[in-house]
Amino acid sequence: SVVQVLKKLSQKGKTVILTIHQPSSELFELFDKILLMAEGRVAFLGTPSEAVDFFSYVGAQCPTNYNPADFYVQVLAVVPGREIESRDRIAKICDNFAISKVARDMERLLATKNLEKPLEQPENGYTYKATWFMQFRAVLWRSWLSVLKEPLLVKVRLIQTTMVAILIGLIFLGQQLTQVGVMNINGAIFLFLTNMTFQNVFATINVFTSELPVFMREARSRLYRCDTYFLGKTIAELPLFLTVPLVFTAIAYPMIGLRAGVMHFFNCLALVTLVANVSTSFGYLISCASSSTSMA
Repeated sequence: SVVQVLKKLSQKGKTVILTIHQPSSELFELFDKILLMAEGRVAFLGTPSEAVDFFSYVGAQCPTNYNPADFYVQVLAVVPGREIESRDRIAKICDNFAISKVARDMERLLATKNLEKPLEQPENGYTYKATWFMQFRAVLWRSWLSVLKEPLLVKVRLIQTTMVAILIGLIFLGQQLTQVGVMNINGAIFLFLTNMTFQNVFATINVFTSELPVFMREARSRLYRCDTYFLGKTIAELPLFLTVPLVFTAIAYPMIGLRAGVMHFFNCLALVTLVANVSTSFGYLISCASSSTSMA
């Protein structure tokens, strides 16, 4: 499936370079050109059909109904116990290719291209093929897909929030504005804050540590900026971090009997949501500053 996707990209004008070990005959037929290397030298470069002719010319005819990729690997391998013979065979194949018409044409073309087009010097050493918006859109879409691929995690978070909200609501059920009730409401509000704080910190503490190797590789390849990655990642997870405070407040607020009125409820919801998202940001901070999940 991966090779078929890359094949379609190449047919649209993209250049795709793929390293692969011992592909099946079905995969082998998908390649436009193949490059075979042995002992640090080029043994062949050209189309699969040209490879058959070349190896036949050097005395290594691929048997009928045999996977060409497996055959080329065997021909160009250093066989234990027969190292000298194997290296002599490899040297003969590489020497024959070096003086072939394909190799000479390739060297001539390369020399011409180097003379015609000087090396491009990137501005300040940094270049991006895609615009800031294109980078942001791609990273946001990928991050959103990663959220959608873990529906069980989202369900667990919502169920956990619901159960904790019901538990707190039952413990502080129907408080009255007496001296004891005011102290109980004070404790309930404290639990509102601590639950939103720790739940969201620990939900994001491993986000960046788990993806750090991927991010470092892609950022060094100039695929996207650091800010587009961070914004895309955080915005993709934002809906969940807005839903959790809403579910928690909608259950616990009326059960405890906090101040009646729609505006008072939304004031409470706004504060709980802000606390949750500040905690989320703090979790991101720890995640970015830590080298591993265990350290975080």
